[in-house]
Formats: sequence, structure tokens, C-alpha cells
Amino acid sequence: MRISVALSIAMLLSVAGCTNPRFYWYHPDRSLDEAKADYLECREQAREKAIAVIDTEHYDRLPPPDGPSALKSTPHDAGRAATDPRDTQQAWRERYEQSVIADGMRARGYLRLRPDRVPAGVRTQELPPDAVAGR
Repeated sequence: MRISVALSIAMLLSVAGCTNPRFYWYHPDRSLDEAKADYLECREQAREKAIAVIDTEHYDRLPPPDGPSALKSTPHDAGRAATDPRDTQQAWRERYEQSVIADGMRARGYLRLRPDRVPAGVRTQELPPDAVAGR
């Protein structure tokens, strides 16, 4: 009984800790609506690109996207075999998307800020897995 209560509390705390975004995409000259539109456009382009690449390349031979956010390693521990190849492929797709989104947002002039670095008075909105901030 005590173990189940402790596990329930631990799960609740871990879920509560996951509700805050890791960072915000912020541009000082953009409104929150503009930042949201830019992020959603970058995310859609990244998804399309990742799907196209995953469909034409096997994830083991997947070339990293160009740019400063390019993947530097495989998304799983190379010393450990994946339980299901689809899990590894999904991990590749997600990391590929994130790097393409990051490059797209930086190209538009956005800064990647930790939550404690977002200027006071700036509006924010979560757009999982990331978030945006704007005036």
C-alpha cells in the first residue's frame, strides 16, 4: 500500500514538472500571434520534410538536416539495440523535426530562451513540445 502511494505521488510530481516548457521562441519585434504563426509554419514544414526523408531513407542512413541544429548522433544509444525498429525511426523523425524547427525559427530571427529569461510582461503560449513568447 505504501509503495503504491509513493509511486502515485512520484508520478504526479513528475507529470507536474513536465508541464512547463523547456524553452520559448521569442522575437522582440513580434506579437504572440505572429510568433505562434511562425512557429506553426516552421513545425508544419519540418514535419513534411521529416516524413519525406523518412519515407525515402531508412533511419540508419538518415542524413542530418543542414544548419546549426543538425543532429550530431543517433537518437538512441548505439550500444543498445532498439526493442522495435519503429521506435528508433520515430525517435529519428522527432529529432529531425526539432532540428529543422530550430533552424527555421533562428532564420526568422527568434531567440531560444529559458523560461526564466523571458522578459517581464511578455505573453507566452505553449505549443507542445515547445512554446512561443511575444508582445
